[in-house]
Amino acid sequence: LEGRQQVVETQYIVNKCTTTFRSNPQPMKRGVPQGSVLGPVLFVLLTNDFPDYIQNPFTTCIMYADDTTLLLKNNTADAIYDIAATSLTTTLNYCKTNDLVINPNKTTKINFST
Repeated sequence: LEGRQQVVETQYIVNKCTTTFRSNPQPMKRGVPQGSVLGPVLFVLLTNDFPDYIQNPFTTCIMYADDTTLLLKNNTADAIYDIAATSLTTTLNYCKTNDLVINPNKTTKINFST
């Protein structure tokens, strides 16, 4: 779909009077509006091939709705670093191919060791 716009509309009641606020229309460049019923289904259908795209025996991909977690395992920190770099590059390429954007503010890494 091209040439679409979206608005946010909210209503509130003060002294038994309903007031409606409507934002200015904004162009939609990609995706579906947040809060839509169809949005999560379309996203899952679009990204369900991502775990196969990783194709790394040391990387496990876990997905739930629009959250994705990559679990990396190896015996040395250097090996983990290399696997992480490869997995990140693969992920960025996948996103570019599918016109997806990674939010760096919602992206983090956690190290576990024994």
